[in-house]
Amino acid sequence: MKSTLEFAELLPTEIKNLVTIEHTQIADFHWFNLVSEKSDSLISDRVFTGFDKDLDTAFSKAVSEMIERKSFSTGNKAKLQSCATKRSDGFAAFPISNDLKLAAHKARENALNEAIERYAWATWWDQHEIKYKHEKNSMQDFCDKHRYLKKLFTELHQKLEFDFIHLIEPDIQDSEKKLIIIVAEFKGGVVTGGACDDSDRSESILVRAFSELLRHALVVIQNKQRPMHLTDYEKRLLYFASETGKGSFYKRISQKGALGIKLPPLETDTQVPSNKTHYVHRFLFQNQPPFIDENFERMCL
Repeated sequence: MKSTLEFAELLPTEIKNLVTIEHTQIADFHWFNLVSEKSDSLISDRVFTGFDKDLDTAFSKAVSEMIERKSFSTGNKAKLQSCATKRSDGFAAFPISNDLKLAAHKARENALNEAIERYAWATWWDQHEIKYKHEKNSMQDFCDKHRYLKKLFTELHQKLEFDFIHLIEPDIQDSEKKLIIIVAEFKGGVVTGGACDDSDRSESILVRAFSELLRHALVVIQNKQRPMHLTDYEKRLLYFASETGKGSFYKRISQKGALGIKLPPLETDTQVPSNKTHYVHRFLFQNQPPFIDENFERMCL
């Protein structure tokens, strides 16, 4: 297995001396954090994460996340129209390697998936007339159905003791995309993660959704062990990791709608200037609702 020093040599030149590399193995998955500024926060604009069964792919994902955020920040300061927002929703970066055409295709596809994920999730939470599928399983039943996630959930279960795992799938009209939101319920509250991809890639969607849930769960665990200075994002996580937050979730799923989510026309579908190693793309829909705002009671995470 490569050491963090060996991975440091693979970083793009312009960020090589700007980050600390952290690597953790959880069950049979690898998790990389590239940390540009040391703090107690696990989720911030200074921490870039990659998660995958393959060691090199996990590292590549962390680098790509840092490159896309850097492209957004640079574009925002330069007042580019494609970056004229508060947050980097709908951004994706992909390493070019020796295939620019493939990188452009993958970055565009990943950006579209994120834009749909955030549009559909926010719309489902905010508009109670939206139709959705809801599946509730015990921890054991969920692991029996999704054995590829069993080791991960079992390891996390030892710290949060999940009672139930909810799967939420909002109905997206006229689309071959699927959004899955995982909501893991424990005695003190709930913790979430979500992802979107082609509808025939449910296993991949669940793995990516769980990687988000894992990051969120570690914030909850860390705060239980040692209260810390929190970002607004982390405050929202801890709201839902409370009985009050769990009540908000149950109130939402008590309401069943009949309308599908209709994706609006695109407002942004363009390449964003980046470095020589990565292709960066952005998708945004017209009137895209904010995914994360000042209201901590919106379960958009």
